[in-house]
Amino acid sequence: MNIAAKKIELMDWLLHINDESKLKKVLAFKTILDAEIVAYDVKGNPISKDEYINMVHKADKRISSGEYKSIDDLEKEIENW
Repeated sequence: MNIAAKKIELMDWLLHINDESKLKKVLAFKTILDAEIVAYDVKGNPISKDEYINMVHKADKRISSGEYKSIDDLEKEIENW
């Protein structure tokens, strides 16, 4: 089956969806695909390429300004926890 036939099959299937919950799932999946998910956070939430780049820039700024914790700092916090 070529790509055009697959698209037609998918469109036909979408046109005949009557279950709103299924349609919501398809739309959620579309959102993920459109956002170019490149990673997931610790809670399992998707992170898009743009969000990831912003996170890296923020981390660079924190490091440049000295606003970070070293491994030693984290280990001390764990010991005191």
